[in-house]
Amino acid sequence: MQDNYFELFGLPEKLNLDMQDLQKKFYALSRAVHPDFHQTALDAQKSLSLEASSKLNQAFLTLKDREKRLNYVLTKYLGEISEAEKKQTPPDLFMRLMDIRERLEAFKHQPSDALKSQLEAECTTLQAEQQALDQRIDTLAQEFDRAASSEAKRTALTEMRKLMLKKIICAHSSLRFKTNFILHYEPHGGPCKPCSP
Repeated sequence: MQDNYFELFGLPEKLNLDMQDLQKKFYALSRAVHPDFHQTALDAQKSLSLEASSKLNQAFLTLKDREKRLNYVLTKYLGEISEAEKKQTPPDLFMRLMDIRERLEAFKHQPSDALKSQLEAECTTLQAEQQALDQRIDTLAQEFDRAASSEAKRTALTEMRKLMLKKIICAHSSLRFKTNFILHYEPHGGPCKPCSP
């Protein structure tokens, strides 16, 4: 069985896939390798069938999910994300997050409507930035799909990885900030406006 998930399903290597086509191919291949259809086979063949079925399921679940598919392609072309990369916050974002934390600390000690409004605005801004990052990632995914050379694909993926890491940092910070804000605002008159991660 193929190691490349796209080749396994006979699909072009793209980040934007036809989900119905993927599903049809998955069902067809499942019938061919599923252990239930090989019950009378030798033990070695049953074992191979079980292994093939497991690999097929893993490939399907990866390609079916947009984030998993994107991470699969990123890893295939650029390798695993290093721990250093995961911890690298762009300087401009780092400074903003530090400023938000300082205002949150100030709010914990002396809540005020003005600080509350500023913090809610920051929460909204972080969400808008996550949406903008998603849109840019979508554009780069389309560039990857149209790219004719491996070099052009790598260029799109390299930029995409940077944006994804920034998005993860924004989402994590937004969630942490929102949780702390709600915890420290409730005793002073009610929760902040809901802002989802």
